[in-house]
Amino acid sequence: MKKLLCLAFICLYVSQTISAQVATIIPNSYVPANASVSYVKAWLPFHNPAALSHEKIGAIQLQYDNRYITKELSTALISGCYSTPYVNIGASFSYFGYSVYNEMLAGLTFARTFGDRFSVGIEFDYYTVYFSPSERYKGTVTANIGMQAKVIQNFYISFSAFNPVFSKIKTDFLDKSLPVVFSLGTLYQITEQVDWLTQLDKEVKSPLRWATGVEYHPFKEFLVNVGVYGSDYVVPTLGIGIQFSGVEFHLNTEYHTTLGFSALGALRYTFQSDKAQ
Repeated sequence: MKKLLCLAFICLYVSQTISAQVATIIPNSYVPANASVSYVKAWLPFHNPAALSHEKIGAIQLQYDNRYITKELSTALISGCYSTPYVNIGASFSYFGYSVYNEMLAGLTFARTFGDRFSVGIEFDYYTVYFSPSERYKGTVTANIGMQAKVIQNFYISFSAFNPVFSKIKTDFLDKSLPVVFSLGTLYQITEQVDWLTQLDKEVKSPLRWATGVEYHPFKEFLVNVGVYGSDYVVPTLGIGIQFSGVEFHLNTEYHTTLGFSALGALRYTFQSDKAQ
């Protein structure tokens, strides 16, 4: 009975909160308010693939996101990337849910820069969902494309499109359409210590989502970010980050007045060049 109730709650969560998130199958990020489409300091798996072009050597990342203090609404993520002279390559995998209902998303990403002002990326994704012991896993292929452009020295404008091919999963009992999400955002580097991010997301079947946030580095080893996002209501976010010798730890939180508290933790290691070491 408990598992059935959990499954019902998950289905209700997915159907009613998609307008507040970019999409339930896309993992969140540690960027303020999840306004990630123009973020250029690191590649964020399953967000804008063009950001991968900014990675200098390579990195690995582990992430865990718990929604509303509910174990069954958690997402675990692992990713890695590597830079080559011609194209940067990344691989990522995320798992949402638990034994009775779960979703998995695996991606292979390619990105490169053109000059010092323009970058593009494409990600090939395979999405699977576990419906029931009888249906078991069903999957489909989709894609994520993106671009980032430095308009002036300290201002970026970016775009991404998740599932522009309108992929869906068909079973004997239902058709599950994957979300189709178009994102447009900006990054304004106010100073060397302060970045301001803005973003608009439109899922074709859901209301417009807006997000904005500020990331502040008072010194190199520490950052704090604050943000807010919403659609028909407002959700504030707050986070911190600590980094040293290539190791970064990020902790982001947000509070929904109806559903409650959520927390995301990420551990990232960026490979260092011999010169840096």
